[in-house]
Amino acid sequence: MALAGEKIGIPSADEAPLIVMARYKQPKAGLLSILIVFLISLITWWVFFDPRLHNPLPLWDMEITAWATVIGGFGLIGVVWAIWFENWPYYNWFRTPWKVGLVGTAINAVIIIIFALVLLPFFNSIYSSEITNPYIAWFVGASIFGALSGSCFSFGVLWVAGTMYWPFFKIKQPKRGIIIWIIGNAITLIVWFLLFLPAGERLATSEASAVKPITSFPSYAFSLGWTQWLIFFSLLTLMVFEYWPWSKLGRKQPFMGIIAFISCTLLGLLVSYFFPSIVQNLFDPFFVAIGGIPPDPVTRLKGWYMMSITYAIFLVCAVVLVSLFFDNWPKKYTQWKNFLFRFLLVIGIGTLTFLGYYLLSPVLFGDKTNFWQMNPTPFLLWFLWIEILFAYVWRKWPIYRAV
Repeated sequence: MALAGEKIGIPSADEAPLIVMARYKQPKAGLLSILIVFLISLITWWVFFDPRLHNPLPLWDMEITAWATVIGGFGLIGVVWAIWFENWPYYNWFRTPWKVGLVGTAINAVIIIIFALVLLPFFNSIYSSEITNPYIAWFVGASIFGALSGSCFSFGVLWVAGTMYWPFFKIKQPKRGIIIWIIGNAITLIVWFLLFLPAGERLATSEASAVKPITSFPSYAFSLGWTQWLIFFSLLTLMVFEYWPWSKLGRKQPFMGIIAFISCTLLGLLVSYFFPSIVQNLFDPFFVAIGGIPPDPVTRLKGWYMMSITYAIFLVCAVVLVSLFFDNWPKKYTQWKNFLFRFLLVIGIGTLTFLGYYLLSPVLFGDKTNFWQMNPTPFLLWFLWIEILFAYVWRKWPIYRAV
């Protein structure tokens, strides 16, 4: 399944019979796709996760919005696996996108259930076994185990996509999917063991002490920011810029993938380190100017890191919209003009949706009213999961049709 434009030999399931085409021209097709995904995300959020409409869930004393984070994160792992297997085997069974979407969603749901209701409780029973408060034990376990999705969606996807399945490109499914699945998950687990497993406080007595402070390494907030900014730079260059500039620096694989992996990893590391300071000097004064009342210094510092992480996720959502919903529109100008327009479109969509959430979330999503205590992550992961599920598994049906 293509990850970028047609100019570069991006891996795709040539043996797959299902080819789709937009019913409408761009940007109309993209706008309609965004509308469908947002309405589905918003309505399902109200039904299942809006804290104003639900009492605290008694199951493991877990907050209702935390389930959106867990389901969205584990759902993203399932979608990534579907991409690696290129919707095998059900793309061979059906020639109708909605049938492929239903089967793919059902498989994705099974993966979520296994992770959320089997693997997560098992991990909690070991990792947080010495914590007597059930909510704190669950919070620590979910925070650390849930970071698997960030490790997979960042480092795992970057290597697999950057190298274009090298050297397994010509191997057909399911053999290619199995090989890629093993490699991608190996990278995921290595990153998770290094960045997240040591970040949890196994003897935490409160939610505030559940993960190591920002000032120490490995810091959960810093590592999470690293993965999100890495995702942004990798998807921006691989999908929106169609492998530029990595295709200019290394024209053969695996050199292109190695350059992309190292460069995006360093870019994500640097930006995740410096961006909280940018938040402090750019977004923080804005929120104060519009009437926000800053909390105590520690909570305010955590808010800066939260804004840095979530701004990266908003940009990731914007990258998916531009590349998959708008099909990297426009394409009629010279390459540098196309890339510049798409980049500005990504930054514009990401920034406007970021500000829109912080201004409207108490009304739309039931988040807190204090800007520095808001947590967009639950809704963002829920939206991002539905967004990519719609693009890759449902093949953007009904906006797109089989041909």
